[in-house]
Amino acid sequence: MIFWLNGDYKENPMAIDIADRGFLLGDGVFETLLVEGGVAAFLDAHIARLKSSLAALSINAAAPDNIGDVIAGLAEKNRLGDEKASARITFTRGRSDRGLLFPASGRAAPTLLVTLMRAPNKTGDSPIIVKLSRSVRCEENITSRYKTTHYLDNILARNEAEAAGAGEAIMLNGRGRVACASSANIFVINEDGDVLTPPCSEGVLNGIVRGLLLDSVAETGIAISEAPVDLALMQRGAPFLTNSLIGLRLARLKDGGAAPTSLQVEIFNQLKSWYLDRLHRSLTESAPAP
Repeated sequence: MIFWLNGDYKENPMAIDIADRGFLLGDGVFETLLVEGGVAAFLDAHIARLKSSLAALSINAAAPDNIGDVIAGLAEKNRLGDEKASARITFTRGRSDRGLLFPASGRAAPTLLVTLMRAPNKTGDSPIIVKLSRSVRCEENITSRYKTTHYLDNILARNEAEAAGAGEAIMLNGRGRVACASSANIFVINEDGDVLTPPCSEGVLNGIVRGLLLDSVAETGIAISEAPVDLALMQRGAPFLTNSLIGLRLARLKDGGAAPTSLQVEIFNQLKSWYLDRLHRSLTESAPAP
């Protein structure tokens, strides 16, 4: 696989410094983007969130302006131009001496890695089965609000769900309320057709698709509220998951949960149809001129 590291295309996987803090300490941030035809969807929104994450973690680095061109180049070099692919932009604080302190001023050299591979096939019409995880999402921790490379809680939750025969894990926060899935945001359509999603203060990463849906009311007419969500509401309502690779996907609790009503399915389908149209517009607007 050809990747892009610190300004150059490379192929040798033995390329990360053994003293890199991202490798040793999980000291970094990342973005995962859907790519179709070599074009990254919602690139501006991803870069804006990446910049916010870098600032929050005091990583003194700037995302280059040519990330879209880099991703297009990776699609061509890896022969993925005609396929749906997943790009990952990873920034770490870079190399430093041992210990937890940041590198001394003037010695920091952040690492920027961009990779591209075939997107996993996680779409479908049937609900994804989700399992409540023992891993807790700490809503007071800064790493719950930003897309950092400190991902062990999510890893444990996802593997716990896999061992139980589920396709995703539901993570509760320290208050015992629903926060997120291991790699997705959570929405719930209640019995009255109201759409709710936990606010970021519940330990939620503000996902790109999540943000789009929260801003979609002017076009869809469907209001989405940020409000605490408990497990009982998920069991009574119709939950669905969102992220950049799956878009929108209905979910069903493995250990209980009502089947969605016709009203809930109709609302979900309207939101999904709107999102697919918005995705198409993003890809079309970003595609290079013929």
